[in-house]
Amino acid sequence: MLFGNLETTFAGEARGYDGYPRFNSPAELGVAIKNIGIDVVSTANNHSMDTNESGVIATLDELDKIGLSHTGTYRSKEEQDKILIKEVNGIKIAFLSFTYGTNGIPVPSGKSYLVNLIDEDLMLKQINLAKKEKPDIICVSMHWGIEYSQKQSKEQEKQAEFLFKNGVDIIIGNHAHVVEPMEKRTITLEDGTEKEVFVVYALRKFYIRTS
Repeated sequence: MLFGNLETTFAGEARGYDGYPRFNSPAELGVAIKNIGIDVVSTANNHSMDTNESGVIATLDELDKIGLSHTGTYRSKEEQDKILIKEVNGIKIAFLSFTYGTNGIPVPSGKSYLVNLIDEDLMLKQINLAKKEKPDIICVSMHWGIEYSQKQSKEQEKQAEFLFKNGVDIIIGNHAHVVEPMEKRTITLEDGTEKEVFVVYALRKFYIRTS
């Protein structure tokens, strides 16, 4: 199972294809991503709102047409509350995704469901929704940190600890554009039980195999 980070939008040719600072790419990119073996993409990142609400919706529509699973941005509150679950070789994996922000482009009032922002209340709610599905693994994509920093920040460490303490097993970091440290460790939960967890604070532009 390959989990990637889609840091662009598919808002359509009429919108005009463009790169930095507001990305819009041909949907054929999604086809190429699927064809090279990517199974799931995170769509929550600082470019999620580059083509505004219509771009978020168009991107998800295109991903659905392609048959590429996605998490992190949504067309409705109901969709946001439905956790993406994939089963691989008998292992049930829940995928979640969050971003620190959207480059100052506002999320429309009353439509916070469009993109999962890093917020402890929201993260806890999504984790608890995932737990109800009884997955073997909860895997979270975090778009966080400081660009080009080769070491994670204290804030990243704090957020990772929060996620692990509340039931997350794997954290895949994005945004820094450089490789940051990764760590496998054993943590003790509130009930006294121990479990192994894994975090990679930032991948460059790589994808990670989750099984």
